[in-house]
Amino acid sequence: MSNPVKVFFSYSHKDEVLRDELATHLSLMKRQGVIEAWHDREITAGAEWANAIDDNLNAADIILLLVSANFLASDYCYDIEMQRAMERHEAREARVIPIILKPTDWSDAPFAKLQALPKNAKPITTWQDQDEAFLNVVQGIRRVVEDMAKSKTSSTASGSTTPATFNPLATSGGDRQRRRLEEEHNSVQQQYDRESEKLSRLRLAYSIETDTAIKFKLEKQIQESETELKRLARQLEEIEQKLV
Repeated sequence: MSNPVKVFFSYSHKDEVLRDELATHLSLMKRQGVIEAWHDREITAGAEWANAIDDNLNAADIILLLVSANFLASDYCYDIEMQRAMERHEAREARVIPIILKPTDWSDAPFAKLQALPKNAKPITTWQDQDEAFLNVVQGIRRVVEDMAKSKTSSTASGSTTPATFNPLATSGGDRQRRRLEEEHNSVQQQYDRESEKLSRLRLAYSIETDTAIKFKLEKQIQESETELKRLARQLEEIEQKLV
């Protein structure tokens, strides 16, 4: 990868120890030049901290939300950083990844529809081996970075080799096709939203369930729901490409 992917940490200072641990586990990716990580402790003396945070947040390719009760209780994290992160995610300017640090009720948060890490959104502090949890998180982040690299490569290749072609949506008959695609997009989007809500409920149920057998069933349902969400996301992307 020619340019490292810029990663922004959004977190509560009360969770600084866990943020440092995650940064440590990301060290290899930084050494390889795959990512460039930033958090507010890197603000130099005399710099305007709010501007520094805004600049790096707006420049980030990946925004990590380190979720805990502390994060949700922080006005700056929730009302400013998280809201701006979601705006950039919805605009497809950046990828937002919730990292669940500690058990807390985040099922109704704006980012609840997003795929969270670690696996099954199991809070890092509840893992018997936290190194294993951080490894799972880092592997998930690496997959996102690789996907972004492939996307940039394919878009660059298509932009340089694709000749001008006939666009059926540019004709009068294309208006009907566009309306059909828009209706199809709205329908799939509604399915995606419903599945996201279902997944959030499953994750919440998994986080509070104590019965092993029930947790096993919930884990399977979560995996099935995640697979369905990915399928719907691909379908949405295909329709959006036709609408461009």
